[in-house]
Amino acid sequence: MRHFKPMIFLAAAVIMLFSAVPAPAESTLVSLWQSGCDLLFETDNVTVDGTAEFALDGTVFKTAQIHYVQDGLSSYYGLKLLTPRKDGTERETGWTIIADADGFYTVMETFYPGTYVQGHDTAYGTLLRRSVQLDALTELGGYLVRQLEPMLPGDAVRPEEKDGAACVRIVLKAGDLPDAAVSALNVAARYLSDRWFSHSHDREYYGDDVPFEDYITVTQALTDGTVKWTLSDADISIAIDDLGRFTAVGGTVTVGSVYLDSTVRRVDVRFDCTMTDYGESHVAPFDPADHGVLPQPAAYTEENQIPEISMDSGAWDDMKARADDLLLTEGYAVQAGAGWGGWLSGDRAVIDIDYPGELFRLSFTLNGSLTSLEHMTGDWSSADESNEIGTDPETLAAADAYMRAFIAKADPGTLDRIGVLEVQTAILTDGGRYLKVHDSGDNAHFVLRVEPSLRVEYYFSDYPGVHDAAPAD
Repeated sequence: MRHFKPMIFLAAAVIMLFSAVPAPAESTLVSLWQSGCDLLFETDNVTVDGTAEFALDGTVFKTAQIHYVQDGLSSYYGLKLLTPRKDGTERETGWTIIADADGFYTVMETFYPGTYVQGHDTAYGTLLRRSVQLDALTELGGYLVRQLEPMLPGDAVRPEEKDGAACVRIVLKAGDLPDAAVSALNVAARYLSDRWFSHSHDREYYGDDVPFEDYITVTQALTDGTVKWTLSDADISIAIDDLGRFTAVGGTVTVGSVYLDSTVRRVDVRFDCTMTDYGESHVAPFDPADHGVLPQPAAYTEENQIPEISMDSGAWDDMKARADDLLLTEGYAVQAGAGWGGWLSGDRAVIDIDYPGELFRLSFTLNGSLTSLEHMTGDWSSADESNEIGTDPETLAAADAYMRAFIAKADPGTLDRIGVLEVQTAILTDGGRYLKVHDSGDNAHFVLRVEPSLRVEYYFSDYPGVHDAAPAD
């Protein structure tokens, strides 16, 4: 079991995958490799800003903007993600994470505007936290950099000058990289997917693997279903200052994604990252007033302080098993070996579970009562709502009974506190019909799928006290 802290650090991924390209001149090779490693693992004060655009077979499916500041053991991480909708608009997601030298971190998510949650983790003072596996990959990359120089075309690495600064341009075509380097980059890509997209398991082949089109998002399909990446071409520029430090990395990369069914899809990445304010970057301590946020109800304590609580690995495993049981009861396809992680938020334990193509977030009190459940990849979350309910009385009565039975099993401490369950709006998608429901006492909120079958998609309990009733088995 691992305690998961979200960290999709795009600039680091680009540097790991492409600054390690073997160069024909050993001095340039060593300089690039050492500068990249110094930035990721040795630099404790820097600001990184970046943008990236991702396209599948010529169609953009995601753009990202990142602002990351490392200030000793404190850090600021802002990520904005934009996903195009079919109607021409964009769906915005993302978060801001502020961490301090004592290991406390604050998360403000776009999905929950005006609120924050807090947790605790080991403080660290570099852009990337080292690990045994990451050290092994770094050593492998360094070995390839030293040994495979003669195998690249002579003009693959081109020292240049850009805006008065030293710059190295890397231009590669399909077939330029030796097979050993391609294999190493695939291992690195799998590691990055495991570490930052929660796919912490070895991808196995099954006869009934999920079709690409059945995933909710393109990102999920690519990270889970790609078994091999192939390089089509790359044109990357790396600017270095007089002290040998990276100041900018940008360019375009086109790769082929070989899917589980052997279909090859083209993925284009355009990116631009800058590294500035070495030694002068500053992260201000988190102050809710500066960001206009309040604690999420599930994270509220009497004095609005993080309580002195902890959970051992056995307790976390029990929470995960309870989460699996609830999702299985609701008819979701629970699978063994799912990527997952948990953290403490106030007096709640929060668990993220990532099945192939499905992402869930659940929170529990420490005695196992559910306080929230969210099917984060459900198609209802991005669909339009309607005041035209269009549901017959028998279905509404069945939905009411279903929701009360769910509370009785998952969160019995709330059952006696809810009033009349009222339908606010309806949501109609290709996947079914959903009802948005809350109770008259504002103690429980639901999104319930009523067609093709009854299923809880979202649950949140506003009851601020301790849920002291034991959950049903």
